[in-house]
Amino acid sequence: MSGVEGQESDIKVPGSGGRLRFWSGIYGVGLRVLFFGLCLGLMGAIFTPVVIAQNNTPRLTVMVEALNVRSGPGLSYPVTGLLKQDDAVDVIGQHPASGWWQIQLPDGGEGWVTGVSTYARVSGDTANVPEVAAPLAAAVMETTPAAPLPPGPGDGTIVFQASSGGPIYAIDAAGSNLRYLTTGLDPALSPDGRWVAFTRWDSPGFGALGSVWVIKVDGSGERPILSGIAGNPKSPTWSPDGRQLAFNMQLAGGHGEELRLCGKSSVPAGAYDIKWIVSDDGRGSFCYTLPPESFWGLRVVDVTTGAFRDLPHDAHAFSPAWDPANDWRLVFDSERGLTSLDINQGTAWPLTADALDHSPVFSPDGQRLAVTYLQHNHWDIHVLNTDGSGRIRLTETPLISIVEQRLRGEEPRIWNNVSATWSPDGSQIAFLSDRSGQWDIWVMNADGSNQRPLFPAGTLAGIDFQYNDVDERMISWER
Repeated sequence: MSGVEGQESDIKVPGSGGRLRFWSGIYGVGLRVLFFGLCLGLMGAIFTPVVIAQNNTPRLTVMVEALNVRSGPGLSYPVTGLLKQDDAVDVIGQHPASGWWQIQLPDGGEGWVTGVSTYARVSGDTANVPEVAAPLAAAVMETTPAAPLPPGPGDGTIVFQASSGGPIYAIDAAGSNLRYLTTGLDPALSPDGRWVAFTRWDSPGFGALGSVWVIKVDGSGERPILSGIAGNPKSPTWSPDGRQLAFNMQLAGGHGEELRLCGKSSVPAGAYDIKWIVSDDGRGSFCYTLPPESFWGLRVVDVTTGAFRDLPHDAHAFSPAWDPANDWRLVFDSERGLTSLDINQGTAWPLTADALDHSPVFSPDGQRLAVTYLQHNHWDIHVLNTDGSGRIRLTETPLISIVEQRLRGEEPRIWNNVSATWSPDGSQIAFLSDRSGQWDIWVMNADGSNQRPLFPAGTLAGIDFQYNDVDERMISWER
């Protein structure tokens, strides 16, 4: 603006939508100074940088697939929540004696998580994080446990694995208190419901070393029972008194890849790509390919001492189940069907002659067996008496479902139902099913009626089940 004394000037006020007219002169100069002061103040208010308060609160990020949140700093406190990998929360307190952090949960609640660096990473300055005393609830919980109630169809604890070698979780059968326990294979609850047995492999390859472990159902007390086992141990099962575990493991021999062999004798069963080859000297022989094959046996280990012994078995012994009514008896899945074994006498006899029977599990009274049965091109749940009689098929894809899929122009998909486990009172059977389009835990009455999801929708949200058709024990249920 170039106003001259005694001349009329127009000044456009930003945002005013009009003009301000005034006369310069001795009074005009004063008004002009006042006007510019107001404009500078307005512009300063508009363009002054806004100072945003920085959040210097330390953050904790979960490094593992799942991490339990507890009511106090230690494993003796009950689980109150669950964080997943890459979840990040504010750190609001610390308990230096235990190394645990108090955190602010996304819903506004508070909890405690372990400070072990392999489980969680803390970023930011923790020097000013206040120390918080441990609540007294842990001592009360340890000294005054609630009296157990008689088991019912909705009572007890369920443990399950998301996948072989993946995370293992526990949850109350009523659908509450979901908690992460550890990682491993084939979790099995002890008869008293206090311990979970599982196995681990040092690597996923054929014949890898492995170990047998136990952990308390609250996630504490994890310890190895037997280590350095040569041959992928899996499927632990508890003795009725909870003092021993039986499991299957690979034996010497076998082969983890296809084998191409030639010989003059007859071709062995299971061979394929068979050709008659004539050599330069006129001699002929069969050449054929054998599929990968491993030999599996059975072992029993004392949970307290780690002393073990190997049991008589077939070359293909899988998924042992310990009879709760007869502690001398195991039933396992053999290459010819289910086999009964007297572990005291060392004698075995066939229970069924159907090689499609897999993963036997005893009812709590020892009167019935549930099996995962290879039904043509899919899996279903059957039950039978422990003498092999009275077989009943409990699960089946309804014909109406197949028809509806065809009417929608879809290729019909037959349901898979696997890995049965009995409720503590024997009135129900829980199992894994993919009938909804993804694997989930279902339950039915022991006669196969009233099949339904075991938990309300969303209870197991974020847990991706995988079943690989290798006799996995996905679920275990005890009081």
